[in-house]
Amino acid sequence: MSEYHAAREQESADPIGPPPPPPPGPIAQSVAIGFRTVYVAGLLLLILWLTGNVREVPSDSQVVVMRFGRIVRAQEAGLLVAWPRPIEQTELLPGPERLLTQEATPLAPASDTAQGLIGPFTDTQGIPPNASAYLTGDGNVVLLNATLVYRITDPISYALAQSHVAPALERLYRATTVHVTAARNLNDFLVVQNVAAGNASPAVQALSGEVRNALTREMNLRLHGLAEGGTPLGVEIERIDMTAWLPPQAKSAFDAVLVATQTADRGVAMARTEAERRRQEASRLHDQLLADAQARAQNTAAILALEHEVTPATRSSLLLREYRAKVADIMNKVGSATLIDPQSGARVLLPGKSER
Repeated sequence: MSEYHAAREQESADPIGPPPPPPPGPIAQSVAIGFRTVYVAGLLLLILWLTGNVREVPSDSQVVVMRFGRIVRAQEAGLLVAWPRPIEQTELLPGPERLLTQEATPLAPASDTAQGLIGPFTDTQGIPPNASAYLTGDGNVVLLNATLVYRITDPISYALAQSHVAPALERLYRATTVHVTAARNLNDFLVVQNVAAGNASPAVQALSGEVRNALTREMNLRLHGLAEGGTPLGVEIERIDMTAWLPPQAKSAFDAVLVATQTADRGVAMARTEAERRRQEASRLHDQLLADAQARAQNTAAILALEHEVTPATRSSLLLREYRAKVADIMNKVGSATLIDPQSGARVLLPGKSER
């Protein structure tokens, strides 16, 4: 019996089931740590991928969102939330308030005559190499250099036609400039003066500003026509900075005409000054002769009247009366007089010091 109980106690002391697995080795622990690191890195990459198109659009910019290559929307400044790539892609564009510039490029001269007329230019002439020649309505040639200043008004249309915007603006500018210059005279651009040099009168500057405004209006009308025709560019011309020059050969001729005109104007001004001086001298001489004639006429009239009154009996009294009248007039004009007795011995009267 005791042996049975001892066997039972021995069975209860032994563990029931399979033995526990041995602890992992260093290789297994390293693999487990590596997998955990990969999981964490993958989770972080997933978070970065999901938030790749979540960003802030600057205040002077706007963004176009494309889903699988198709534009779905446009957004101005602010927080942008979009699906990550390659589901949605974003393109950052300048905002509607930011001004973009494009310089007009010149056309190649069609012949050697045109090349000799419009270029090449030297630095001393002050004409930029991108100036183009245009024919005005009065048959003259003017060189124009322009910079187009525009803004993006429709970001979706601009994004679709972005690669064609610069060539389209170039062609529109050339066509508009040909149309505007053909309807105007050379005086609307230069008036034989260099507007860029700053020596133009306000009237010349007003004419130049009106020409620039006409170019801007015409180009915007053409852009609106493209939009109505189904091919919008998404831009609008804000202004056109344009400068005009004369061709070098024409400029020398106009300068000679200007010098001759100035010389003639100076001669006319001098002749007018001399004529005015002579007119004033003649007027003064006329007044003097007239005053002398009137004085002589009065004296003659008084003598004639006295001659009609004089008789042998009244001659002395009339002469004394006239003498007294003349002396009275003279004394009225004299402030003071000193009388000397002719019978005295004094012959010279000298001024002396006054005694107080």
